[in-house]
Amino acid sequence: MSEKELDEFISELQNNNVELYSFVAENVSEDLSDDEMDALVSDLESDYLSLREFVISALEE
Repeated sequence: MSEKELDEFISELQNNNVELYSFVAENVSEDLSDDEMDALVSDLESDYLSLREFVISALEE
């Protein structure tokens, strides 16, 4: 995935809560409660660099 494609994908995730939640739920490495998942998604949604790091890590697996 190119840098441009990665940035576009991250922007899509930030602009669509359902897609972001699904992506995080599929790629989180631990079992989280609903409240913990909501908090993680909220944090990632508002922090581009953290979301970028999470996406890169998920794509590398």
